[in-house]
Amino acid sequence: MPRRVAPLSYLLKNSLRLQARDTLFLSRYLKEKLTGLGKSKRLVICNSYPKSGTHLLYQILYSMPGLKQWDDIVSVQALCGIMNTPAHIRWKVGSAPDQAIVRSHLMCSDEVLDIFSEHRCKLFFIYRDLRDVAVSHARWVTKEERIFLHPLYRQLPDFDQQLMHTIEGVPLGSPLGSNLSQPDIGQDFRRWKGWLSHPDTLSIRFEDLVGERGGGDEDKRLCLVEQILDHLEISVPDNEVKARFSSRAMNPEESHTYVKGGKGSIGGWQKYFKDPHRQAFKRVAGELLMDLGYETSLDW
Repeated sequence: MPRRVAPLSYLLKNSLRLQARDTLFLSRYLKEKLTGLGKSKRLVICNSYPKSGTHLLYQILYSMPGLKQWDDIVSVQALCGIMNTPAHIRWKVGSAPDQAIVRSHLMCSDEVLDIFSEHRCKLFFIYRDLRDVAVSHARWVTKEERIFLHPLYRQLPDFDQQLMHTIEGVPLGSPLGSNLSQPDIGQDFRRWKGWLSHPDTLSIRFEDLVGERGGGDEDKRLCLVEQILDHLEISVPDNEVKARFSSRAMNPEESHTYVKGGKGSIGGWQKYFKDPHRQAFKRVAGELLMDLGYETSLDW
C-alpha cells in the first residue's frame, strides 16, 4: 500500500542531514584547495536537464584518455525536494579531483557560471525531446523511493495521471497542506535553456548521440564524438574512434535510469501519450518543442 504523503515531516530531518552533508563537502573543498596550493583544476562538466541522457554522455567522456570518473552528482535540488544553495554547489564541484568528470543537473545562471569560473572547465550540456523526458521522469519518480515526489505519485491510480503530473507540475499546497511542488515541464526546462546559447558550452541532443542502439543514427553519433574530442582538445586515432565509441560498445545497464525501466530510445513517448497528455503538453511546452527543433508546429 502506498505511503501517505507527510507534507512537512521531512523539513527538519532533511535540513539537518543536508547541513551535515554540506559540512562534509566544505571540508573536502578546503582540502582540495590546500593540496592544490590554490591552483585551478581542470574539470569536465557533464551537465544535463534531468532524464536527458546524463549517463549516455558520461560513458563517452570517461572513455576518453586522461579523464577520471567521479561518483557524485551535483544538482540544484536534493532528492528530498530542498533546493541546494550556491555554497553547496561551489563546495561540491570544488571537492572533485583534477581531471574529473563532474556529472550535474545545474540550470544556467550567473551563480553557476561564477562557480565554474573558479576552475578550468570544459562544459557540456545534453538535452532531449521533452516528451521522452516526461515519460522517463514519471517512471523514475514512481520507482525511486528517495525522491520527494515518490509518495504522491504512488498514490495516483495509474501511469496516465503520473505522467500528467510531470507535464503540468505539482502546485504548492496540492494535496491540501503539502509542501511539495514541481513546476510544469516547460517552465522547468526554460531555467536550463540558456546553456544552448552559452558560447563555451557544447550542447548535445540526446537523439544525435544515442546511436543505432537507441534507434538513432550511428554516423551522427560518431560525428558528434569527434566534436566532443575537439571540445576537450583530446586526440584519438581515427581507427580507434568507432571501436571505442560505437553505441554497441557501451553498456546501458550502468545507468540507474535504464535499470529502473528507461530504455534510452527515441520517440518512446508516443506509446504513452494520450490526447489529454498531448493537449496539456502543447499548452505548457508546445512552443518550446518548436524552439528546440523537435516540431515545426503544434499539429502533432
